[in-house]
Amino acid sequence: MPSRNFPCRTLLPLLLLLLLSTACDTRKPQQAVSSYKANKDYASLEVLYEHLRKGMTHSEVKALLGEPDYSPITGQEYYSSDQRAAAEETGVEDPVGLVTDYRDEQGKPTGWLQTFRLVPIGE
Repeated sequence: MPSRNFPCRTLLPLLLLLLLSTACDTRKPQQAVSSYKANKDYASLEVLYEHLRKGMTHSEVKALLGEPDYSPITGQEYYSSDQRAAAEETGVEDPVGLVTDYRDEQGKPTGWLQTFRLVPIGE
């Protein structure tokens, strides 16, 4: 006859594993925030990219990434990195960075993250 404690003994290690993985996930973005803001390293930018979500406020994005390096138009911002890649159009190696866009379909700034992508950024 199975023990009544069996489900608890099985679930407890799983719950501990879940809690530990959650704790690691919250530290990793904080380490990436510090590293990216200090070094502009691509590895940290990739980690932060995974934590961006459509609909985030401009303030939430700035808390993760800091101040943008460049804003070509109102509502669009560029964050650079130490990574370089050849641009498809020119073959010239450009820095790879993150482009965040807060504009709606009509091009009006919304204050909410609409799109974001990691791409070579021409200089």
